[in-house]
Amino acid sequence: MRIVSNEEMRKLDEAAIRDLGVPGIVLMENAGIEAGRRISEACVKKNYSGEILVFCGKGKNGGDGLVVARRLLASGHRVRIFLLQPAADYAGEAGIHLKVLKNTKAKISAVESATVLKEYFASAVPPFFVVDAILGTGLVRDIEGLFYDVIELINHNATEIFSLDIPSGVAGDTGRIAGTAIMASTTLSFGYPRLGHFLSPGAARRGQLCNVDLTFPREWGSQGDKFLLTRKNVAPLLQQRDRFGHKNSFGHSLLIGGSPGRLGAIEMASQSALKMGTGLVTVASWEDSFPSLEVKLSSEIMNIRITREGDRFKIQKPGLAMFNSVVVGPGLGLRPEGAQLLKELLMSYAGPVVIDADGLNLLADNKFHDLLSGRSAPTVLTPHPGEMARLLGKSKDAVTDDPVGSVREAVERTGAVVLLKGATTLIHSSEGITWLNHYPNDGMATAGSGDVLAGVIGGLLGQRMSAIEATQLGVYLHSLSGRFAAEQCGHRSMTALDIIGNIREAFRDLREYRASRVSPACEEIL
Repeated sequence: MRIVSNEEMRKLDEAAIRDLGVPGIVLMENAGIEAGRRISEACVKKNYSGEILVFCGKGKNGGDGLVVARRLLASGHRVRIFLLQPAADYAGEAGIHLKVLKNTKAKISAVESATVLKEYFASAVPPFFVVDAILGTGLVRDIEGLFYDVIELINHNATEIFSLDIPSGVAGDTGRIAGTAIMASTTLSFGYPRLGHFLSPGAARRGQLCNVDLTFPREWGSQGDKFLLTRKNVAPLLQQRDRFGHKNSFGHSLLIGGSPGRLGAIEMASQSALKMGTGLVTVASWEDSFPSLEVKLSSEIMNIRITREGDRFKIQKPGLAMFNSVVVGPGLGLRPEGAQLLKELLMSYAGPVVIDADGLNLLADNKFHDLLSGRSAPTVLTPHPGEMARLLGKSKDAVTDDPVGSVREAVERTGAVVLLKGATTLIHSSEGITWLNHYPNDGMATAGSGDVLAGVIGGLLGQRMSAIEATQLGVYLHSLSGRFAAEQCGHRSMTALDIIGNIREAFRDLREYRASRVSPACEEIL
C-alpha cells in the first residue's frame, strides 16, 4: 500500500487530469460515489434509519461531501447537509455539486453560528450519524472560531462519524492536531493514504481506515517512496528452512551487553534471537556481570567474557570472525570502556551489526557516525525518538514533528538501515524507501520490548538475511507477537516475556497467510 504526502497526492490528481484526461469533477464524483456506497452499507449494517448529517466546507473536501450526500439520498437514506460557509463561496467543482444537490431539493442548512447546531442536536432524537467533509487535507492553520465549535459539537454528540480523506483538524503530512480534530469512527482516504493517517497523535483520530480507489492506473501504486508494511509484502520474506540442516546451517549470533543490575535486557534479547531460528546464540558481557549472568541465561545460550588487554577490549576466543551477526547495546551501560569496545567492533568486525539502547547512546556521545558510514558490512540502528534526537543532535520534539525527515537524515549520516520505534515504526535505508509499520499497541510500551526487537533482528541477520529484509520482517514479527500477547494477557498485563512467548504464533500466522496466497481486500487497510 503506497502512502503519500499532501503534495504528492495533489500532483497525482493533476497527472490524472492532465495525462489521463480525467476531469477533476469526475475524480470528485468517483470519490463521492464509492465513499457514499461504503457509508450506506455501514448504515444499513447498523440498522440506522435516522438522518445522516453531512458537514461540508467550501473546498474540495466539501465537494466530496456534497457528492456523498447526493449518493446517500439516491440510495434512499434521509440526509441533512450543513454548509459551514455561505453558499456563494462554494465555487469550482464544489459549487457545481452544490448546484446539482439543490436541484434534488435536499435539506440544506447554513451554519452561521454554533447555536444553530446546538439547537439541532438538542431537539433531534439520537443517535446521530455524521459525515465529516469540513477540511480534509487542506488544513493550513490551527482551527478556531465556528469550525472549532462545530468539530467539538460533532465529537460530543455523534454516535458514528465518517471522515472523508482525513479527520478534519489532522494534518495530512505530520498527524499533528491543529487545536482540535474530528474523532472519526471510520476514515475513507481517497487515492492513497496520507502520512497523517499513521503518525501520532492524529492516527488515534481516524478510527478504521479504508481506501477509496479513484481509478488511478495500477502501476501508480508501486511508485513513490513510502509504503505500508503488510502481511502481503512481509510474508514472502520468510526463508525456507533446510529440513536436513544442522545448527551451524542457521547461523551464530553474538549479543554484547548486560551490566550489574541490567542483565534482563541482554537475556531477553538473546532469548528472542534464539526464537528466530538462529542455530547458535552467544552472549558476551563484562567481567563484573558474569557471576549473575551465568545463572540468569537459559541453558541453550552460550556466554563469553569481554576481556581487557591494555587499552583494548576484546571478545574472548574464538573471536568475532565466527559470528554471523552481532547485537550490541542491551543493558551494556555507559561506562567509558563501552565506547572503546563499540569502536573496535565497528572497525574490526566484517559482519552485520545491530546497535540498540546503550550502544546508540555511546554512538551519539562519541560521534561514531563516520565509523558507521565507512563500514562495508551492514549496520542496523534501532532508536526510539529520544535516542534519535541524540544521534542527530536535535530536540526530541523536532524528531516527533518530522519522523520521516529524521529517519532519512539518520540514514544519510550513517549509511545504516535505521528504524525509528513508536506506535508507527519507520524503517529507512540507502535504497530511499521509507516503510511504515503501523501496529499501535500500548501493551508494547513495557520494559524490555525494545531489547526483544533488537534480538529478533539480530537473529534474522544471523541467518544471512539482508539488513533491510531482516529489519522489515523483524519489526513486523515483533508487532504481531505483541498483538497475540495482548490478546492472551491483556494490554495492561503483558510483558516483554509475553512478546517472546508469542513469536511462534507470529511465525505461524505469516506461514499460514503465505500458504493461503489470499490477499486481504485491497480497501481494508486496518
